[in-house]
Amino acid sequence: MTRWNARFAVLLLPGLLLWAADSRDLATLSDQEKEQFLAGARIVSVADINHGVTKPLRAKLMRDQLTHDAQIQRIDKELPDFFGSDGARVPMRDSWRFNVAAYKIDRLLGLNMTPVTVARRYQGKPAAFTWWVDHVAMEEVERRRKELEPPDKEAFQRQMEVGRVFDELIINIDRNLGNLLITDDWKVVLIDHTRAFTPYSGIRNPANLSRCSRRLLEAMKRLSEGEVSNAVGGNLTPEEIKALLARRDKIVEFFVRRAAEKGEDAVLLP
Repeated sequence: MTRWNARFAVLLLPGLLLWAADSRDLATLSDQEKEQFLAGARIVSVADINHGVTKPLRAKLMRDQLTHDAQIQRIDKELPDFFGSDGARVPMRDSWRFNVAAYKIDRLLGLNMTPVTVARRYQGKPAAFTWWVDHVAMEEVERRRKELEPPDKEAFQRQMEVGRVFDELIINIDRNLGNLLITDDWKVVLIDHTRAFTPYSGIRNPANLSRCSRRLLEAMKRLSEGEVSNAVGGNLTPEEIKALLARRDKIVEFFVRRAAEKGEDAVLLP
């Protein structure tokens, strides 16, 4: 069966999407189409990014007439143990699979703040292939250095606050100004989550929990163990999933209590 679009044709075959597209069509691709492109496109060239301690690569991928870049993350190693504020000692990893899990959790919550990522082997080893973010204007570190202000300061601040809630949920210990991307239209994109999902059930940094969107709060409430497990597959262990949901419970409780104390409008974003 063939489905035709005015701008490009998509041939649907069992388990396969074939494109006849050019770069003008990239904005029209769905998450599923991007996933299938990342998983099956031919690697044309690979280069070091020379940015970041996990040594990611930038690959040019091609499938039929569609070309796009991807970031390849191969890191998977133990890190020094994590120590929670309660003194708990928890083993920690730096792993490519957490990039896949972060993307899946982001979509379960309806945030759409992380780029599409899939698991794929590279040079015989498992890796994460992440859609190279389009239309990036700068990193947050550059915005601050140049003292640039967004056209809508409140909307930008809301994105940053929601991003910090997400980081606490997945316990991302490595968020820095270099992996906060800002697009031409001032959308915030969260990248590089290899140091996340430590199986610690507490809130790492309550200072990051300033405000939360009502939509995100309700989405967190609805998360179930089965839903998360189905979404992330083998990219999180059962222990990592249970810890994620335990942190979720504490974050939800935190915002419900704070809203009761200060008033919903002061704590919960539209």
